[in-house]
Amino acid sequence: MRAWLKRLYRFARKNTITPSRDHVQAPTGKDYQQHDFRIRDLNRAAAKRQATIGKNYSRNEQTPQLLAELKENTVTLPPHNSWTGDYTDWTADPFTDLNWRFQFHTLRWINPYLWEALDGDEDSKTEWKRIVRSWAETNIPPKRAEDKYAWMDMTDGNRAIQTSLGAPLMDQDDQWYVDFLAMHRNWLFDNSNIVPGNHGLHQNLGLFVVSSVLSDEAGVQRSIERLGAQILDAFDSEGLNEEGSVAYHQYNLVWWLQARERLQLEGYDFPTEALERLDKAGETMAYLILPDKTMPQIGDGGRGKGRSGIHPLIDQVMQGEVEDTNLALFRHFPNGLTVSRSGWGEQRPLKDESHTIVRHGPDLERHSHNDRGSVHIYTQGRRWITDGGFHSYQHRSRDRDYTKSRSAHSLVNLSEQRYDKSGDVPARLVQHDDTLHAIEIHDENFESARWLRRVIYLPDMDCWVIWDRVQTDKQQKIRQQWLIDIGVEVSQNDPTSLQLTDDTRQVVMRWFGDHPTFDIVKGNRKTKSKRGLIGIRWKRMKDGTSVHANFTADQAESIVVISTSAVQSLDISLKRRSKMKSFKLDIRSPQGVYRLNVGLSRTRLQKRKIRKS
Repeated sequence: MRAWLKRLYRFARKNTITPSRDHVQAPTGKDYQQHDFRIRDLNRAAAKRQATIGKNYSRNEQTPQLLAELKENTVTLPPHNSWTGDYTDWTADPFTDLNWRFQFHTLRWINPYLWEALDGDEDSKTEWKRIVRSWAETNIPPKRAEDKYAWMDMTDGNRAIQTSLGAPLMDQDDQWYVDFLAMHRNWLFDNSNIVPGNHGLHQNLGLFVVSSVLSDEAGVQRSIERLGAQILDAFDSEGLNEEGSVAYHQYNLVWWLQARERLQLEGYDFPTEALERLDKAGETMAYLILPDKTMPQIGDGGRGKGRSGIHPLIDQVMQGEVEDTNLALFRHFPNGLTVSRSGWGEQRPLKDESHTIVRHGPDLERHSHNDRGSVHIYTQGRRWITDGGFHSYQHRSRDRDYTKSRSAHSLVNLSEQRYDKSGDVPARLVQHDDTLHAIEIHDENFESARWLRRVIYLPDMDCWVIWDRVQTDKQQKIRQQWLIDIGVEVSQNDPTSLQLTDDTRQVVMRWFGDHPTFDIVKGNRKTKSKRGLIGIRWKRMKDGTSVHANFTADQAESIVVISTSAVQSLDISLKRRSKMKSFKLDIRSPQGVYRLNVGLSRTRLQKRKIRKS
């Protein structure tokens, strides 16, 4: 057993909730309805304390409006439209949407009745009880439930929290309510019902809250032990979340911080190692946030802003004033991302810094996309090279299928070959110093091809060099994909370069090495084709531009130099090239003349002396 877990156990023993009697620790024979809890066991004070945490549970400015809607038989579960109907019809599915069904069965939407009942309103108290009892009579035991989402993981944990908060409303003849809570306690106590990821987090929090309200020591201790171990899986040793999504990295931070609050309200806390991991995760989030304070769309999630109040460095990024002048500009996270920044606002406004993310690593479950090898580039105050974003969680949705697919990302694709998305895409080379940042990914997950991509960023010149090498078993189309962000116009300057334009800002892409043919398509939501579309939030797509640089060969080498209008004075020329092995670029800039030497195992930038004539 880990040392911190032993310390946690000793700490928990000193800070337990004293039960009114010794309860059985687990149901036998999967009889989740078996228990020995009574009305007198309810810790109503714990229920009131736990009701103060989380936007879905605590009273807020929307509570009065939602209460008025409920009294008109209207349920609103964002981001969905409002629905008016019989809200105790537990097979309801008005929008044919899985997420709506999940939210419906959490019962979080009945919370406005709870708050008015706690204020003394008898009608709301009666209605809150009626809804919960109706759900219980329809869906307990679980095999009776007609909708699988009634006992889907995470639904169960959220419902356990919501319904536990109603303990102060119970009268002495409400033993049915204790039976209801005990059913959830026993279900969540059973390890076989708990899943990994944030769904498991919500399940373990559900066990903690329901056990706290039932005055159940065994359930409280099991939930704390699980949570303390789970946080070390949720965020790796570098502080990166396990779910392959920047938005879910932030969601998990918020949920885990709220989990800590719940524990602290009842006299507990996470062990030191877990707290240190949370702090590291907050710092990592600050690196992932774009200079304009929004989140890059990697994996599921929209273009929302970073969230203040969860880590000091995130707060500084959101304010545009980073205090530490020695923060690293390069961070490599082996499990999924490598980040390069031009700066933290030392010499120019933070929003005008450049930011690059390269995806790589193992296949991450739950909220990741088929995007490893893709590159995201932000510069001059906006996104330029991006990916297809997020649509929804709806199965069998062509929009969701597209946003998750390789076709929606800035990477290399071979349409004639099957691709194993479960395979690893490791970073085989990682270099960084004051003059350059470089990472190379190695992808052998195609049916019969190998792809190498090296992304090089030169901070002083604010330009990128992207070196792709693809080898296949026979001649075929090799497609290098670039998804250009919303509002950017793409034009072809000459046979080997493209110009990206947004108002007065410009980015130029120049191809050295093998010369491709270009296929440029502007996204159009009115057509059946999804190409070029970008999902910006829940079921909302916008038109970007898709660029395909096509090569027809059994091997292709592409050297793309990307520079901004701010450094148009860069004069770049290819000086030497050993195909698929190395090349040299000369770069003339206002700062001087440089040579970029790129080989199989090393990348180097050297300043050259200019010979006098």
